[in-house]
Amino acid sequence: MTDPTLQTSVASPEQRAAIQSLTLRSAAAIAVAAVATRLSIDLPAGAAQDIAGALIDLVTTLGLVGVAVGRTRARGPIV
Repeated sequence: MTDPTLQTSVASPEQRAAIQSLTLRSAAAIAVAAVATRLSIDLPAGAAQDIAGALIDLVTTLGLVGVAVGRTRARGPIV
């Protein structure tokens, strides 16, 4: 018998956020690998996936900062 506390739930594609999408991460990893190949850079195994994940996180964070700045400016006086 299996222990129910060790079971993990797998989210369906409808429940998963776009940022967690394997398709998006795979496409970003392929793009990073293509750029590295074009620039003649030899990446270690798994580096393209790590770089792609970091780039997705960076773009998401910068987008959230942009939204916060925009909301702050919208609430301030119009000059």
